[in-house]
Amino acid sequence: MHVHAPDGSGKDDEMTLRLTQKERSRMQGMIRRPRSRKQLYRAEALLALADGRPVEEVARQHRVGVERVERWVEGFEASRIKFLEEPGGPGPVPRPEGMDTWQDADEAGRGGE
Repeated sequence: MHVHAPDGSGKDDEMTLRLTQKERSRMQGMIRRPRSRKQLYRAEALLALADGRPVEEVARQHRVGVERVERWVEGFEASRIKFLEEPGGPGPVPRPEGMDTWQDADEAGRGGE
């Protein structure tokens, strides 16, 4: 993370995030088909920062504080694309044990009548 305050105020004015083409492509895929809202927001924010958007604008756009966006950048820089991956990876979410077939709430309450 590069923090730049050209006016000497000490305020974070610009954050530069560098992405590889592969990381950028993976993030764009996550935005098209996010596994969670959290993944969507983080990927959108990180791409916006990589495109040169000011951190304050990105935070405002996602209705979070600047500090949260900065933590997303720190998390991404620490573990790169793994920071955005959701537990379980690709594929369907496993069923809880004992659920061999799908039942809606009504069926479950009536004993499957």
